[in-house]
Amino acid sequence: MFDHNPVARKAPMTLVHAGEVAHWAVVLFGWIWMGEQGMLSGSPVVSGLLPVVVWWAVRLICRGSSWAFQCHSLMLGLLGLVTAMGVWIWGLMASRSLSQEWLLVLAVVWGAWIALIETRTRRSTFQLGKIAWHPVVAAALAIFAWQTSDTFSIAHLVAIVLLAMCSFLLYLNDRFNSERKQNCHGIRTSFQSLLVPSAMGLMMGSLWLNNAWCVAMDLQTDQMVMIHLSLMAGLPTLASYLILSTKFTYSSYALIFPVCLALLSFGAVALLGDGFAFEVLAMLLPSLAWALHCSRPRFRNETVEIALPWLAKCLALLLGPALLLWVGILSPVQGPMATKFAFALLGTLAFLKLLHLWWREQFLKTHLSG
Repeated sequence: MFDHNPVARKAPMTLVHAGEVAHWAVVLFGWIWMGEQGMLSGSPVVSGLLPVVVWWAVRLICRGSSWAFQCHSLMLGLLGLVTAMGVWIWGLMASRSLSQEWLLVLAVVWGAWIALIETRTRRSTFQLGKIAWHPVVAAALAIFAWQTSDTFSIAHLVAIVLLAMCSFLLYLNDRFNSERKQNCHGIRTSFQSLLVPSAMGLMMGSLWLNNAWCVAMDLQTDQMVMIHLSLMAGLPTLASYLILSTKFTYSSYALIFPVCLALLSFGAVALLGDGFAFEVLAMLLPSLAWALHCSRPRFRNETVEIALPWLAKCLALLLGPALLLWVGILSPVQGPMATKFAFALLGTLAFLKLLHLWWREQFLKTHLSG
């Protein structure tokens, strides 16, 4: 059971902000590090994507679980330290026969750690101030740790230090959280809330496959990583600032979901085009949908279409890790077209959901007016 203090304690705002930066850093660095090491390991299984697929799947399976909700704060810190130690051991055994198996074990631990963080976080990054600067700082830390992985005599030393510091900050932040309920009812969400994170995760997970738009734009590896992190972390910060700077009504906020679905749909259409402009749109439009999804205001009465937690998890796994696994299997045969097909599928589902929302609105208007 978790440590419960009946006296309400509030974490200092400095610690809250540091915890949000640590949260984003652990996630962002996990995307690029797991993907890169999977490719460098030389595994022929699903084009080297298996570690990031496992990492993503464990994260989704454990998030919102009773274990993640009720365990002691010490577990959050221990998983972080074990992750940092796992990265150190990986640096020692990267050229040995069991390195690929160890990378999968590390993916499980890292994914469970992030699930624990996301389950126990009681605040949204985009509700801490007018400018949500935390993802940008975290992206800068992730890039620095990634670029200096081979600078020191100890492989991935900066990454190990970063993960250890994040573990400590997140542990301290969780210790102050005394308002947690005694049980967790799992994840309840809407279908459109699953599509947008799946699209962004697919973009990050297929990063090291040199997916279609990166090939077309002739990007270097450093540029490719920086652009992807900017889209995942920088755009939500910008979108949040613009939304909070505008006096939106509740009805205006309700348009965010349909706009996200439309952006995913147009992103899929852009994949049909040929040329630099279409490649940029195919990457930018899903990223804009992700930015709006992250920075949207949270309301207690948000629409919940998938009330069963197990069904929501199954759909998230199918639209996310399973789809990325499918891309990895088809990539050796179809090349960048495998990634295009996956985004086309998500775009088609988004378009169908958009049609469903429009039909439901027309149906309600007709019957209410009658």
